[in-house]
Amino acid sequence: MAYNEERNIAGMLASLSRQTVLDAPGHSITVHVLPNGCRDATAACAREALDALVRDHPAVSVEVNEIVEAGKANAWNRFVHDFSAREADALLFLDGDIVFGEAECIERVVRALEEHPEAVVAVDLPLKDIATKSSLSVRERMSLSASRVQTAGPPKIAGSLYLARAAAVRAFWLPLGLIVEDGFVKAMLLTNCFREPENPAGIVRAQNATHFFEAVTGFRAWFKHERRLVNGTAINILLFDLLHGLVQQGTDAGEYVRDRNRADRAWVSELARSYRGSLPGGREFLTQPLAQLARLPKGAALQTFPISLLRVILNVGVCLVCQSDVRAGRLRW
Repeated sequence: MAYNEERNIAGMLASLSRQTVLDAPGHSITVHVLPNGCRDATAACAREALDALVRDHPAVSVEVNEIVEAGKANAWNRFVHDFSAREADALLFLDGDIVFGEAECIERVVRALEEHPEAVVAVDLPLKDIATKSSLSVRERMSLSASRVQTAGPPKIAGSLYLARAAAVRAFWLPLGLIVEDGFVKAMLLTNCFREPENPAGIVRAQNATHFFEAVTGFRAWFKHERRLVNGTAINILLFDLLHGLVQQGTDAGEYVRDRNRADRAWVSELARSYRGSLPGGREFLTQPLAQLARLPKGAALQTFPISLLRVILNVGVCLVCQSDVRAGRLRW
């Protein structure tokens, strides 16, 4: 899925072309590129790069599925329910601006899902591109510090790369206007659309499989990124509460989202505006940098403490802005 990625999509597809899984026996593979609402040459750049990929891997099928409307949730829904092959066993979700750390990355992720029948989704380890730099600025050190504590815990879904069983993701739709889709996807997959308690065994991380994404280091970019994450978490909490209650009453959560999307494309924004409490997830976000230190060895925790304390202070400002965003139903800035 790609939004205005003419600068990155060719490099991403070139990195994909070097993946060993494309030549692995026993797999039938189609690569889809979904430029959504693009105002640049993403689609043209993708077609050119896919032509090169097919020359190197003639057994691989390729498609460029252009979508007029911007938005990852809508692009996700179109891919899962309209464009992907109905006979597919699994669907691999990738962002248009990543590069892979190893030629075997996707193959290892596929193998992890095959070897764990109890799992519905497999992931790799996402790494910030600045991790390869030898000299880092203060902002870059803060960014890497946050990344280390986040990846020290159990596996999570990063929207930039995950592989899910097709039947599991086809059981639901993403709400239009959703800000952070990976948290919603994880909740729906690991709870069987809120019919069951969350199953940690439903997600597995492949060993020695990584991809790199562009780090957010400038203050304005960092603030926008954190604002997106905090607002996205708040919206997800409201959605989870709503869907959990509906499922208890006998409603199918996946079909409910599909029907609401069709009836009112702004329904998620209206859900936020109707909420009058404190920022959902705000307290956890404020204290998260310090709580995450417990996952690190004592020496690393002491070294990281000053940066974590600074992040707590900055998080206060983010929460104040996000409280206003949610009450106003602002999902885009």
